[in-house]
Amino acid sequence: MEFIKQHISHYLYSFLNEKPSKLDGIVSLMQNDLRAEFTDVIHYLNNVLDETFSSNNDGVTPLHIHFEDEFSECQKLVIAEFLSIKSFKNYQNKIIQNGGVNNELYELLFSLKTKNSKCPDGASAQKKNKIWKEWIQEINNNKSLVDFYKGFDQNSFIKPKLLLNTQTSFCHLLNQLFRFRPFAIAITSKYQSINLLNATQTLNEIDTISNEIINELDSIVLFDCERKSLMSSFSFEEINKWNSDYETRFTKYLIITFGKEYQSINNTKNKIELVKDKFKLPTNSSYTINKSEIDFVLKRKEKSSISIEFVGFESSSFWDTFLLETSIRELYELRSIKLMNIYSICYTDVIKRYIIEDLFSKEESSELISSSTKMAILELRDEDIETLKEALSITLDLIINSQCKLKIIKNLSNTETIIFDEAILRNVKLLSMITTCLGLTKSINLKTWSDLLNLDSNCFIIISYRDQGKYPNLLEIEFDSKKIVSIILPNFLFGHHYKWAKYYLLKEYYKLLTHPIRENHFEWNKLQNTIQTLKPEKKLNIDWNLESEYSNSEQRDSFKIKLKNQRAKTFNNSNLFIVSDDKNITRKVVKIDFLISLENDDSKVYVQSLDEIQDDINIYEKIIDKKQQEEELEVIRKQFNLGDETAGRLWKVLLKNLAKKLGEDALYFELKKHFETKGLKIVSQFHFKNSWINPQSESIAPLSKRTFIELCEYLKIPKIYFVIIQRIRNASKQSSRQSTRQMIQLLKDLCNDGCFDNDKNAREIITNRLGFYKSNHPLEELGIDENYLADNLVTLTELIQPELKLLELETIEKLSNE
Repeated sequence: MEFIKQHISHYLYSFLNEKPSKLDGIVSLMQNDLRAEFTDVIHYLNNVLDETFSSNNDGVTPLHIHFEDEFSECQKLVIAEFLSIKSFKNYQNKIIQNGGVNNELYELLFSLKTKNSKCPDGASAQKKNKIWKEWIQEINNNKSLVDFYKGFDQNSFIKPKLLLNTQTSFCHLLNQLFRFRPFAIAITSKYQSINLLNATQTLNEIDTISNEIINELDSIVLFDCERKSLMSSFSFEEINKWNSDYETRFTKYLIITFGKEYQSINNTKNKIELVKDKFKLPTNSSYTINKSEIDFVLKRKEKSSISIEFVGFESSSFWDTFLLETSIRELYELRSIKLMNIYSICYTDVIKRYIIEDLFSKEESSELISSSTKMAILELRDEDIETLKEALSITLDLIINSQCKLKIIKNLSNTETIIFDEAILRNVKLLSMITTCLGLTKSINLKTWSDLLNLDSNCFIIISYRDQGKYPNLLEIEFDSKKIVSIILPNFLFGHHYKWAKYYLLKEYYKLLTHPIRENHFEWNKLQNTIQTLKPEKKLNIDWNLESEYSNSEQRDSFKIKLKNQRAKTFNNSNLFIVSDDKNITRKVVKIDFLISLENDDSKVYVQSLDEIQDDINIYEKIIDKKQQEEELEVIRKQFNLGDETAGRLWKVLLKNLAKKLGEDALYFELKKHFETKGLKIVSQFHFKNSWINPQSESIAPLSKRTFIELCEYLKIPKIYFVIIQRIRNASKQSSRQSTRQMIQLLKDLCNDGCFDNDKNAREIITNRLGFYKSNHPLEELGIDENYLADNLVTLTELIQPELKLLELETIEKLSNE
């Protein structure tokens, strides 16, 4: 992030100074004690407002300004006070005198001048008692009001031009602030002002009070009130509708929001998305003022991002061999970040022996990996297991012989805390071995990532890797200069990951901050081009869905969600939900962290677990056109003269016939040689005889999809057969977690494209997005024939529609992992 900070800071200075400031008159009228400290913040905000609203566009011009930092109520009051006075002065200069006398203003001034002119009974100027003091104060207050309204000619008619919507408590603060200088007033106030304050009424309700107010209004402001359900009636869509249907004259639409204490890209993205969806804002309407910019204009000392010491060579041929072997055998968990963190602390032969034995022993249970990965390893040939063991063993030797252990021990003298990944910290055996080999004493606290935010230690070491996705992480967390932080990691394991993570984070922040103002004043294209030069040349082979799946179940954040008229259920942070507002027209799929962002929102939100829909109905079985499938199978049967053989037996019967012709051993070694030319490995000879050439065996198809595709090509079976087998396998109990996850991702994209919205045409959307679905989803693995893709996807949406039964979200609670 330091990279973007430096770029923005340079051009922010220019942006603040390219126009002479005309704010002295406004700032001098402000009462807040922070006005001097916030002068540059006000200047920045003023320039963004002027740049957006100065042009005379037809219709309503929208702008959402999001301050990424968390502001106190007093700081927010500075911003609101500035907005009110700026608006007041702008519109005051445009008031037209129509030649008549504003009787209401004349009577108000007369009343204020004559009010309390007589000293009340009991008041004593000599003693300056309470009655006298209150009388003098009231005279001064009235004088302030008289002086305020003297700024208007008596021929001027003060009309409301701006409606400032906010929270009830904040509205009260503003009313108190402007009590005797009415730059803004409550709608029902006896005084007159250009700005009206509102916290409790919709536009319709205001129109009922006085349609003259609505007819005169030009600007709508929503200030830190995006969570109030009532404010949905002030959506950009609704304001445009008032203009078109009721001939109102709104031209400016402004939303101001603020961040929370911990700034992460996910928190900021969720906030922007929440506001965009709730208030129906067009694309590129949001201007985010990030924390580094706020630090810059407030002249605060910025916290520094952490530096990482990557130890050793950037790459290792032994590690690359292990990656290749696990990729061929579809053992992703063995190269996941969770396991890489475990490999990275292999400082002794004792730890190495524990890791190797746990992963590759004949035991069905494991303390380091999931049961599914353990079973997949047990199904491998002995020589394949030995190949994996050897590649990993040499890799662990590299870590043992690296300088990592020595560098950590060197830093232990002043260290108060060591940060480990959860998978390490919760493994008692592993932690005991690390404690022994590093010589750790009880004075050193052993903590994990979730403890980092509230850590009292001033000196600590991080020896595990974590990048964006979960906060805190190595890329986004910052510390003040008092803290001494050492991060020591093996280079060949994590260096390449870090470069990609940094590149992706910069790209995401660039996209998040993109706005026409940035493009015009911050050399935004130059920044984009520079970021592109940071893209690593070597590709990164990572699957974030699998990373989430293979993280320790204890490591995952768990949440208890209560829906109306249902018992509370527990979900983890990888679960997906369909969400909609109370109108239930537009639906989209979100993660739990988005639901968390709605925690304090008083709007009604309706949700349903997408995973539960997948679990409740057998999607694969229902999307199969059995008549069409049987016709396709019949073509294959006739091609090979196989009679009435069932789908799952066809390939086995063909192999058995070949085995009879060539001999079982000869066929096995011929296939072995053929597969090796394709970079694939064949199963053990025992499994070949008992399953592959045994039509009575229970397996529908080989576990490896690549192997099965190559086997079908070897047997010259049409490609449609693979698709049919995938349908059958997915519909059966043999359906893997991977196919379930793939279907979930397809449903997510269909939903977010609008295929499940009540007012959209699913077939039309799907037809226009066919290219996207083909390139982004493994359709063959899902059993979907590309030749009938549109029809199959429409059938899928029609299958899901009756299952959509969204219920009101009542509560969401994060559960402790302790």
